[in-house]
Amino acid sequence: MLAAVLVIGLLVGFGASYLYAQNQITSLQNSLTQANQSISTLHSQTGNTSKVLALSPHPGAMIHTGWVVIAPVGSGDYAIVVHAEGLEPPSLGGYIVEGAQRTTAMNVVPIGANATASEFDAGTDGVGNYWTVIMQNPTTSFESIELLYLPGMNMAQATLVASVSLG
Repeated sequence: MLAAVLVIGLLVGFGASYLYAQNQITSLQNSLTQANQSISTLHSQTGNTSKVLALSPHPGAMIHTGWVVIAPVGSGDYAIVVHAEGLEPPSLGGYIVEGAQRTTAMNVVPIGANATASEFDAGTDGVGNYWTVIMQNPTTSFESIELLYLPGMNMAQATLVASVSLG
């Protein structure tokens, strides 16, 4: 009799733990499904609003590859990233990233908060990277983004290296 009670007790215990484990597995599967749906939604939202645009070299300019990434970063802010290869080394000068505003005058202004925040140097390998975050959508604020070379960091001698139209 004691053996029968022990066997029944073990069966009930194993059955209860099996049902509990099944419930945990189902709960975990539901959580994973929700996480995958959230990731998919986030990915499609960023994929639809982020842009990667190729820079068009200006004739005779020192650049062989370049692109601009524009991506929302939340609260109406946008990150702008510029990557360029084949640039002049820093001993000869630096670069500034500017935007041609969507106004009747097509005013060109530094893309960052000011000229200093819009400047960068290329490495000795000719690769330059620049990034900033602005508080408006650059595709509605700017007609184009331009990369200018500043020999000796002198703005008066700035020359256009490459640009990209924002449509």
